[in-house]
Amino acid sequence: MRTLAIFLFFFLCMPYAYAQTAAQLFAQAKTEPDPAAQIKLLTRVVNKAPKMADAFHYRGDAYRSLGRNKQAVDDYTRTIELRPKDPFRYYARALVYMDMGRNAQAVSDLTRAISLKPAYRNFYLARARANAALNKYDAAIADYKKYLGKRRTTTALALEIAPVYVKSYRYADAQRMLDTAMKRGEDSADVHYWQGRVFSGQGRADEAVSAYSKAIHRDGTYAQAYRYRAGAFKDMADYPAALEDFTKLIELQPEAAYYNRRGLTYEEMGQFKKAAEDYAKAIELNPKWAIPYNNRGFAKMHLKDWAGAKADLETAIKLDSAAPTPYINLAGVYWLSKKDRKNAYQNVDKALRLNFRNIESLFDEDQKGWMFKGLNQTAEFRALLYK
Repeated sequence: MRTLAIFLFFFLCMPYAYAQTAAQLFAQAKTEPDPAAQIKLLTRVVNKAPKMADAFHYRGDAYRSLGRNKQAVDDYTRTIELRPKDPFRYYARALVYMDMGRNAQAVSDLTRAISLKPAYRNFYLARARANAALNKYDAAIADYKKYLGKRRTTTALALEIAPVYVKSYRYADAQRMLDTAMKRGEDSADVHYWQGRVFSGQGRADEAVSAYSKAIHRDGTYAQAYRYRAGAFKDMADYPAALEDFTKLIELQPEAAYYNRRGLTYEEMGQFKKAAEDYAKAIELNPKWAIPYNNRGFAKMHLKDWAGAKADLETAIKLDSAAPTPYINLAGVYWLSKKDRKNAYQNVDKALRLNFRNIESLFDEDQKGWMFKGLNQTAEFRALLYK
């Protein structure tokens, strides 16, 4: 009889013991410093209490800390299903979406969070960052302003917002942010780099070079400072200096785009063989990119490698049939190599149909006029251009 009574007591208390066990495990998990161990504890919790939203949320946090973002998203999604009116559940999932580069989904979650709790500032800051990553700079700036309100901008935030203003061509606003940081003693490579970007955007090449040089002095591996200083030197027609910076940039980041840019610099210096070599390297790194094929074709024209130029330009057209410039260059190949009016005219016509608008360049020998010398003085050629 006594044994039966004990059995009945434990049977009646099972729901209470079950709930307490889940709660106790959850309390233990919250104090566990090791995320992997925390996940094991929380998995036991959710198995026992599958509607405990906080357990899923904490496990999502633990997964995120380990870089296991897919599992984190799954757990945060479960918390949203269980607590759809809690804005912080959407916020948590948005942050992991941002970690994953899924910024459009982050913006969606943050917009929902804001609709549920519009007074919470950090939602706006996170959405500003997600919008900036999506190149939606006006939306990002609006959110930064909502986050700040009438509060004083910190140095760190000023340096975060300045690039967004630069990328949206709002140079005066960017300068205001940079001034805020520099007046507080900020002297980092970043602040000078973005100062250079402001000067570049305003056409102040000399000052831009000085600012980029300060950035490089503070960090000799600052690849983007070399990139933009090279561009500023190129704008100043200081091609040897631009070449030196592009070469350093390639050492730091050997990318197709930078070989292509250095090739263009060699072109400006009349070194077409070296230009063609750089374009070849760009093609090797990115064989589906039309631009270096067009550029190498143009360089080969100067080298009188007509067959090579024709092959490269035809490849550029195959890869990007909507770009007008390769058609113009191919027309030049037909005229210069064979005095072939028919194919020259056909390709010029195709370029015009694709909105080639720099017609004056076809008469200027410093631009593309040298390719059509003799032909561009005929009434037939002019009629084709201006029909």
